[in-house]
Amino acid sequence: MMQNKWKTLLSGALFTSVFLVASHVDAATYTVQKGDNLTKIATAHNTTVQQLKQWNKLSNDSIFLEQKLIVATLDKVPSNPVDKVNKPIANKTQYYTVAKGDNLTNIAKKYSATVSDVKKWNSLDSDAIKVGQKLKIQQVSAKDEVNVDEVEDVEEVIDFKETADEAIAKQLGSEQEIIATITSASEQMYNQVLMTANLSLGVPYVFGGNTMEGFDCSGFVNYAYQQAGITMTRKSSLMYFQQDTTKVKVPVPGDLVFFKNTIIPNISHMGIYIGNDEFIHAGSQGVTVANLKTKYWAERFVAFKRLNNVQ
Repeated sequence: MMQNKWKTLLSGALFTSVFLVASHVDAATYTVQKGDNLTKIATAHNTTVQQLKQWNKLSNDSIFLEQKLIVATLDKVPSNPVDKVNKPIANKTQYYTVAKGDNLTNIAKKYSATVSDVKKWNSLDSDAIKVGQKLKIQQVSAKDEVNVDEVEDVEEVIDFKETADEAIAKQLGSEQEIIATITSASEQMYNQVLMTANLSLGVPYVFGGNTMEGFDCSGFVNYAYQQAGITMTRKSSLMYFQQDTTKVKVPVPGDLVFFKNTIIPNISHMGIYIGNDEFIHAGSQGVTVANLKTKYWAERFVAFKRLNNVQ
């Protein structure tokens, strides 16, 4: 069996449901190498992280080994590309005004920084911020860049010597499938989950979002469950799949549904099952209802699972 070595970066705000699209023909491309991140790649090609994300339809900063990225359109190929990604550039300070719905995590992500960076720049002792507060944002010099596996707010770096399907099968094979249905108390909580989820229809997609201002896929699930009184630590869809859930034979409305191969080969999307082969999720179009029988989702469906603290 051919072994496929690949690397997945799971940032604190985590994977989303926005799908990668094919690169344009009239474009210069770059293949992601070990130790790369979007800031390094942007610096090396005289462009910005935001421009890279726009060209490659990326909704977050996550990239993986050997991924091909558009780094310039042919009519905009830089005449003097930077040869070394570690060429020092001057630090530049700017200010950001805290808006409604902001937190340190999403502010840090906007500037390819870490929460610790923002707290350090502003001498903050806690994560508490308020609307209208001005935060100092310091552009990090290229010489201060670190490898992606050293970045502080990366939740986990996984270096597989197995295919994504093998990793998924291994995880599911290690679980004792749940056959029993839920208790009446859990059913009541699930009803609250579904009510919250339905009230969230139309809320826009926001990378790292877990409020009614905007959600990503795992943030939406986390919010709906928390509103129902179900304790759920904020994680990525892959981490929920691996650490906090167990496969269930017959799902009930309120259980979780997981998908692979939306932005990476492994688990990269999740939603809440609502019955009749439908689920509600936060995707690129915001919170919507989708059908598991449609070709796209049927090809990417992995499993129904239940949070381990739901009985």
